[in-house]
Amino acid sequence: MLAVRAQNLTYQYPDGTTALNGVQLEIREGEKVAVIGPNGSGKSTLLTLFNGVRKGEGTLQIFGHKVNKKNIRMIKKMVGLVFQNPDDQLFCPTIFEDVSFGPLNLGFDEAEIREKVKAALDDVGLNGYETRSSFHLSFGERKLASIATVLAMDPDLIAMDEPTSNLDLAHRRRIIQWIQQNPNTIVLTSHDLDMILETCQRIILLNRGRIVADDTADTILRDQSLLEANDLELPVRFQI
Repeated sequence: MLAVRAQNLTYQYPDGTTALNGVQLEIREGEKVAVIGPNGSGKSTLLTLFNGVRKGEGTLQIFGHKVNKKNIRMIKKMVGLVFQNPDDQLFCPTIFEDVSFGPLNLGFDEAEIREKVKAALDDVGLNGYETRSSFHLSFGERKLASIATVLAMDPDLIAMDEPTSNLDLAHRRRIIQWIQQNPNTIVLTSHDLDMILETCQRIILLNRGRIVADDTADTILRDQSLLEANDLELPVRFQI
């Protein structure tokens, strides 16, 4: 099954700036795909369209369902969006309340919510953090907590915007391991190309809202000319 199918997907900001321009894209269920490109290329915008945060022109289907007003509640359950800044996702007095917010709004009962919160926190290594406040956590811990808020909703597709940005080595490694072990379809954006090599089989390279390359991670990340033409550098492990 296709997890994502986009046909002529276009998005313009209210000021008229084009963020995405005629994107044609298919992502299979279970794939781990990285979307890379220079700043302003449309990467983050694309993820928000998957979740219905923004609405573009053209056709976008998630697991065969069109992203439209009629299906938006179902789409938001199927697609979990992890923002680049965890403070955009954590706003409750305790981590338990943050992680339970999604399941609560999806109508799960109290027992189910507690099970989902425990499982989500276990998955990201934050078991025992339920009564703590996000304001007292490190940036890396908040990043993990923001991932847990999405996991608690049991999404079929997880979209992650710069999951390892501004993290110390320990938390970066924890998130890499989590991505490697997670069976869901994962689409992420990142400038951390070495992390992408460890976690993703495929890369989509965006520039100025258009797809300029779509190939295996190893093929694209070894192509120095392609990367430099799109304001990117070789991963550290490939630099001589």
